[in-house]
Amino acid sequence: MSATITKQSDTHHVGKSPNSKYVVEILRDVCIGAGSCAAIAPETFKLDDENLAYFGEEWDADDLILAAAQSCPVFAIIIKDAQTGEQIFPEPE
Repeated sequence: MSATITKQSDTHHVGKSPNSKYVVEILRDVCIGAGSCAAIAPETFKLDDENLAYFGEEWDADDLILAAAQSCPVFAIIIKDAQTGEQIFPEPE
């Protein structure tokens, strides 16, 4: 599934696929390059030359995207409900 990717800034990327119930945000200034996101959802998440996460052109299934976000040790991936905008992961404080 192709995704629509927007860069809010060099450190904040937002992605959405038409078949996904999620809007996904990558906080590149928080990312430490652990790579677990790319290992779990390799179509959605890639690592660049600086070992920072960015979006690939395709989109994995929602369960893989959520698992990838949950695997991030520094919570650099935010998952929101595409319809309501409510943050699903990590749980808002």
